Order: sequence, then C-alpha cells, then structure tokens
Amino acid sequence: MAEEAKENQDKHWQGSPLQMWKGMDPYGITEIVIEFDTGDEEILKPRVRDEFHSYEFWQAATYIESLSHRLG
Repeated sequence: MAEEAKENQDKHWQGSPLQMWKGMDPYGITEIVIEFDTGDEEILKPRVRDEFHSYEFWQAATYIESLSHRLG
C-alpha cells in the first residue's frame, strides 16, 4: 500500500516549474488542473496535440496570468 501511494505521488505534482526536482520531465503533460478556493476546478487540455508542448504551455500561462489579474 505504501508503494502504491508513492507511485501515485510521483504522477501528481503540485507547484511551480521552479520547484521541479531533478529528473522531473516536463514532457507528457496532458492536462493542467486549476483548483479555486471555492472548490471549483478548471481543466486545461491542449486542442491540437495529445500533450502540452511549448506553445500550449505559453497559451496556458497567458490564460492563467489573465485569471490572476481578474482574481487579484
């Protein structure tokens, strides 16, 4: 059971790119989940590809920045 929890922890990561530990691979990300204090969540998925690449990350970052200005 402890091994299963550790595997699950390795697949789900919270934080910023600056907090990525050694060996964390930014490739293979298929969705970005934004959780709000109200309990609502929004899931961002790339429209053209199966996983995020630099352009999709740039668009997601722009959207998250616009959210932060509206909420702040």
